[in-house]
Amino acid sequence: MAIIKCKMCGGDLVINESMTVGNCQYCGSTMTLPKEADEKKVNLYNRANHFRRNNEFDKAAGIYESILNQDNTEAEAYWGLVLCKYGIEYVEDPGTFKRVPTCHRTEYGSILADSDYKAAIENADPHAQEVYEMEAKVIENIQKQILEISSKEEPFDVFICYKETNEAGTRTPDSVIAQDLYYQLKQEGFKVFFSRITLEDKLGSAYEPYIFAALTSAKVMVVIGTKAEYINAVWVKNEWNRYLALIKKGEKKTLIPAYRDMDPYALPDEFSHLQAQDMSRLGFMQDLVRGIKKLMADTKTKETSKEVTSTFQYNPTAKSLLERAYLCLEDGDFKKADELLEQVLNLEPKNPEAYIGKLMCNLSIKEEKQLSKVDKDLSQNNNFQKALRFANDR
Repeated sequence: MAIIKCKMCGGDLVINESMTVGNCQYCGSTMTLPKEADEKKVNLYNRANHFRRNNEFDKAAGIYESILNQDNTEAEAYWGLVLCKYGIEYVEDPGTFKRVPTCHRTEYGSILADSDYKAAIENADPHAQEVYEMEAKVIENIQKQILEISSKEEPFDVFICYKETNEAGTRTPDSVIAQDLYYQLKQEGFKVFFSRITLEDKLGSAYEPYIFAALTSAKVMVVIGTKAEYINAVWVKNEWNRYLALIKKGEKKTLIPAYRDMDPYALPDEFSHLQAQDMSRLGFMQDLVRGIKKLMADTKTKETSKEVTSTFQYNPTAKSLLERAYLCLEDGDFKKADELLEQVLNLEPKNPEAYIGKLMCNLSIKEEKQLSKVDKDLSQNNNFQKALRFANDR
């Protein structure tokens, strides 16, 4: 008989190799179990679940991946990856004393469409499938609530990532520096996410919707650190890791590490490709603020340029298209002129000048006055007929 730790509360569960679903005698939770759970596999799961219960989701995910490298049919490992991806922590409901999931990592995609979730269902037996499906529906509802709240938040420009308190529960130097930066950026007119102030009116509610809204909207993140352990603290790392993941997906965002009183080589390996800023350098704050202003200005310029281009390409008027078509006729580009005239007729099906232009394309005529010199019988020409039908007095 193997002993596996409850993935909700950490209590000991005595299981045998044939069990795929069990109940915890400590928290009363029903949960899925790894198949053919020998001692080695149980130890890996216990270690992964330990990290996950402590919200070290990336460490836990690495162990679940190693289990799958040994056996890619392990449904429980796929489910573990799902829990890490959505940052699921099981907390005790004070009303019912049951363990319920809370979400610390929001995703736009539905958990029901997640590839790891589908793999868990595919490789599980019917009893485990039922538990996975029930859990997934609960997480799906939590995700929807988070996305609904976050969608109502105004977008942020800058996200300041830092550790607020030390082991003694007092403010860190990082928090003080972060607050100075917050006020500097506020004076420049930026909307800044600084948890100490931004979340102070959110006491008693879940923070994830607001953190998610800030992470996904902010164009710049500044990671403040005076100690390696502060930068790698669970919740600090959770924020910058998620931000880096958005950058890897192609989001136009910039992460700026800023350090002081520590060796820059002690910064996380994930920052090795980034240009870190030394906060002990004279004029650091002014240079950082100026750099952020430049980044934001460049971003807004690109967005404005895209909007102008989009308006020109997708919202032209019939008049502007007609003028351009007649310029193409003057140049003898009859194919392009005909395409533009078709667009005019899509907007104004009874525009006589468009039909006259198409007639000129048919006859390869560059100027309208040349129509009077045409010696062909045009009575059967479709464009000529419609030009007459919709023509004004001129």
